[in-house]
Amino acid sequence: MKQKLLAIIGLCLMLTVVLTGCGKKAETEPTTPTSRIEYVETTTAAQAQNATEKAPAQKTENAATKKTEAKKNQNATAKKTQKANAKKTQKATKKATQKATQKATQKATKKAAQKTTEATGSPVQRYQGKYGNGRCTIEVIGVANNTVEIHVYWSSSAWEHSEWTMSGNFDDEGKYVYYSDGVRKDIAYNDDGTVKSTETVYTGGKGAFVFNGNKMTWEDQTADHVADGMTFVRC
Repeated sequence: MKQKLLAIIGLCLMLTVVLTGCGKKAETEPTTPTSRIEYVETTTAAQAQNATEKAPAQKTENAATKKTEAKKNQNATAKKTQKANAKKTQKATKKATQKATQKATQKATKKAAQKTTEATGSPVQRYQGKYGNGRCTIEVIGVANNTVEIHVYWSSSAWEHSEWTMSGNFDDEGKYVYYSDGVRKDIAYNDDGTVKSTETVYTGGKGAFVFNGNKMTWEDQTADHVADGMTFVRC
């Protein structure tokens, strides 16, 4: 009797479970055609709304991603440009420094050479100046490199004097200037100091001036030999 009672209770429980499940199913999914259509429409609308709500969020997320990537690209480009500019500036600075150093070196070298020349004197500079003996004065002028011009003024009286002009290259080894373009002029004056006459005695005269310290001799190779045995001292 007891076993039959238990079996009946178990059967009742099973039926209760089955009926409950059917009721829930009936509540979730309508059984009538009209209710089922409404259910489908409602479900579709809900899905569409859900998709619509998700779309802006997805769009915003995509925009944010693109913006981030664009910023990264921009930063990379800026970094690359900055690096290129830095390299360009460094190269320009190096070039400018080298140029400035080279210019400064050249200037210093030139200045040192000039200072040395002033201290020791070039071959021409060491001997240029005025030399004299009695009424004769000889002026030695350095023109360029080793080229020398020589002017001779020799007074014979208060109303007459002779002038010579010549030029040549200074030989530093022999310490002399050889010339072959000598010109002699004799000039006479009136009592009032005006020029009375000018006579060209010769052109193409040859000779040499030999230097020895602060002294000089003139080897006149024309027929005059005006300075034979004479020594001219630097004034």
